[in-house]
Amino acid sequence: MRRFATPLLLTVLSLLVAPIVQAADAEVRMHQGRPVVFIDGKPNPMVGYCPIGWSKTHFEQGVDHFFHQKMNYYQIMLPSTHSELGQTPYWFGDDISDQPLISEPTTKMQGFADLRESGETIVKGDPDAWIMVRFGIDPPSSWTKLHPEHMWIDEEGKPAQGPSLGSDLYWSKAAQFCTTIVKLAESQPWANRVIGYVNLYQTEGTPVPAIEGNLYDYNPLMVAKWREFLRQKYGTSEKLREAWHDEDLRLETVEVPKDKLRGPTPVVSNWLYWQAPETNQPLRDWLDLLRDLYHARARQIYAAMRAGTDQQRIFVYDMYKQQMMGWNCGDFFYNQQSRRLGDLNLVTMSGSRGVTGLWDTPGFDGILTPHDYQARGPGGIFQPEGIADSAVLRGKLFICEMDQRTYVDENLAYGLARNFQEWEAISWRNLATALSRGFLYYYMDLYSDWYKPEEIQKSIGRQVEVLKQAVNWPHQTVPGIAMIIDDNAIMETNGAGNFENEAIMWEQKMGLARCGVPYRIYLLDDLALPNFPQHRVFYFPNLYKVDDERLALLKEKILRDGNVVIWGPGSGISDGQQISAESAAALTGFSFKFWPVNFTRKTLLSNFDHPLTQGLPADTVISGVPSYGPLLFPTDGTELGLAWTKNGDTIAGLAAKEVGEGAARYFSVFTSAVPLPAGLWRNAARWAGAHVYSEGGDVLMADSTIVALHSLQSGEKRIVLPGTYTVWDVVSGGLVGRELKEIHFRLEAPQTRVFRLETIPGA
Repeated sequence: MRRFATPLLLTVLSLLVAPIVQAADAEVRMHQGRPVVFIDGKPNPMVGYCPIGWSKTHFEQGVDHFFHQKMNYYQIMLPSTHSELGQTPYWFGDDISDQPLISEPTTKMQGFADLRESGETIVKGDPDAWIMVRFGIDPPSSWTKLHPEHMWIDEEGKPAQGPSLGSDLYWSKAAQFCTTIVKLAESQPWANRVIGYVNLYQTEGTPVPAIEGNLYDYNPLMVAKWREFLRQKYGTSEKLREAWHDEDLRLETVEVPKDKLRGPTPVVSNWLYWQAPETNQPLRDWLDLLRDLYHARARQIYAAMRAGTDQQRIFVYDMYKQQMMGWNCGDFFYNQQSRRLGDLNLVTMSGSRGVTGLWDTPGFDGILTPHDYQARGPGGIFQPEGIADSAVLRGKLFICEMDQRTYVDENLAYGLARNFQEWEAISWRNLATALSRGFLYYYMDLYSDWYKPEEIQKSIGRQVEVLKQAVNWPHQTVPGIAMIIDDNAIMETNGAGNFENEAIMWEQKMGLARCGVPYRIYLLDDLALPNFPQHRVFYFPNLYKVDDERLALLKEKILRDGNVVIWGPGSGISDGQQISAESAAALTGFSFKFWPVNFTRKTLLSNFDHPLTQGLPADTVISGVPSYGPLLFPTDGTELGLAWTKNGDTIAGLAAKEVGEGAARYFSVFTSAVPLPAGLWRNAARWAGAHVYSEGGDVLMADSTIVALHSLQSGEKRIVLPGTYTVWDVVSGGLVGRELKEIHFRLEAPQTRVFRLETIPGA
């Protein structure tokens, strides 16, 4: 690989021969209840395909299949090597240019020498298609070798695989690169087909060092940021010593802490999950520094993207994965990586918290992420990594990458569709999920030409027809179950993500997805929005901190109208200063027994006469894997389940009580164990007055227009509708019936049935 100079004459000639064409205006607007891309004032379905392509042949084969489908747009990558993250022809060492700076790599992703070629392939194959240019900001090795002093330094003093968040130089170069690439795309002969940009950010918004288990960065640049942050916060060494309970500290010399989760097993096992400032203030301060830097860097990149063009474009980013709190990449990307007693809470450890304040920044129009790699195959669910429901609620575009791997290559793993029937079941489930939750998705093919079988292309053809029609179908969230996530919750903990992996991520895949009632996932900040939709059941898996402001918001929006509110095991356990049963009681309305220990949780249902437990099997046990504490067990209310817990005490692990009167009346439920079974969620919805669509334990998706069922169990199925409708089969396009209140059908597993509901006037 060598650098070479591009003659000035070639640059001038390329500008002279470039056609003068009218660029399209692209913007995000609300349409039929969902955020939609408008191009030249018209709503566009944005049915897309992205051939990442590890060879030119693969790229051309992939797009040729989809040219026949008449997609609305294509995502094209910068030419780059697939052997090195971040290496493109446009960034070498400290040089960034809109002309290639390196000779052709021996292996190029997409197989093109420059961006112009890949764009020309698209406009030649489908002149009516739009283009989004896709790239990341990970630095090439030519830069990291030149500036090793700007890399993240781990706890052992070794460089980690990524630049420091404290490196102003790296982030300025990344911003320069963003502006340059946007300008490069806008200068192409096919620039009139460009509608926007996909910025994959730095490792999809999560630094590789954090993925590899590093909480702290000991780079001197970060140490300097750390000391300046503490100086700005505390002002004097005396105040720092008081906050940290350490008489030897000085602002001028304070070091970055050590990660306590890396300590000896007996110590980590006994270090309580929920923490007060008295014991975790250094961690809290570090997390605040990460947040401040993450926000500042994001704004820097957004501004740089916007600076690349004065045209109306859309800019989306692969980041903000709040509904993945508790996420551990090692579960699916690192075969040799085992779980630790305290796995890092990866999302918020990266500084990605309190994020909605960033979404109104110029240069930010939405989020694009893959879908969760766990449980994405047959029988699983289509759950975006990013916080999709919050984005849609706030009018921001959300696009999910459907890289559904298929039987063309048995080594593809990650939810592989092993035959055509599985492909049909999975892909229609994914489509129905996107439609019912108001977001977009696109077909992505990383390698192996996943979608080349003729039967798959025929299936995609029908799906493309549906997606193009669906842009004008009304979307409205129906009252169901809302999971409310506090993305600042990590401040009240020791930083581990094990509990939230169970309480948030697996709850989505298991109980909520299969209870027969539609659910949505929001951020706590969303509750303050005037357009926050009506729901009947509210689940707070990680609302650990309660203060007067939060309590007032909850009373205004949630704790009323006969709603059922389900509190997770640590709800209210912190008031921001102390960890106690008193603050938990103030939030939930229960009295508690409190044990300051970590322990695993198991609760056996003991009362089957209550609306929440009626009809559930006698062997229903709520149980999770991690050990965490302190323990809270309700001592009043109606006992619904017995906890098998520390000391073998006979005590409630699940309880319910009625709270308040009149409009301020609601039902409070506290569980000491998670995740909850689907039957309990279904009963909670029924108790709260939400509509139950299905009783069978299948994966249910629904909004005001779409209702769908995905299952691995063959048999007669029944969906009860919330009204009377004309019903259409979305997959076949045929009429199911008129004036229907229920849909009856036989499902041949694995299969997904998708239906469209038309409201009958006056019904």
